[in-house]
Amino acid sequence: MKTVDKGQWVVHRSRAVSFIDGMRLLSDDLTAYAGAVALLAVHATLSLNDAVRILHTGRRGSDADHRAASGHLKRLCALRRIDEAGVQHLRWLLSHKTDFAYGDRRVGDDEIKAAVSKAEKFAAWVFRSFPEVAHEDEPGARS
Repeated sequence: MKTVDKGQWVVHRSRAVSFIDGMRLLSDDLTAYAGAVALLAVHATLSLNDAVRILHTGRRGSDADHRAASGHLKRLCALRRIDEAGVQHLRWLLSHKTDFAYGDRRVGDDEIKAAVSKAEKFAAWVFRSFPEVAHEDEPGARS
């Protein structure tokens, strides 16, 4: 885990939104962009997770194994008494990251569509559960 300035959450949130926007744009043509769409889904959730963790703890993941990120988020939910239902979407995406990025088989359209759905559900859950992360212009945010 790496300690960072809490104001940096905005950078990670902005990056996550950019990844989500790109994921949605490219998902219109899965024939050409399936791999990119899947990786954008994974990285959108990682960046959004980092935004939440930085804002609330001043720390972000630096683990080579990104799967540890879901455990950190689950603990943060427990501390803040937040329903952890959204963590399952992050876990699913992280469990598929290696296949999406490095696997030897073609990832099917159904898996790509599931990745998009999981990323969108995770983002909706984060913005609902951590409303202070929903907008970059929150008090205390720095550009």
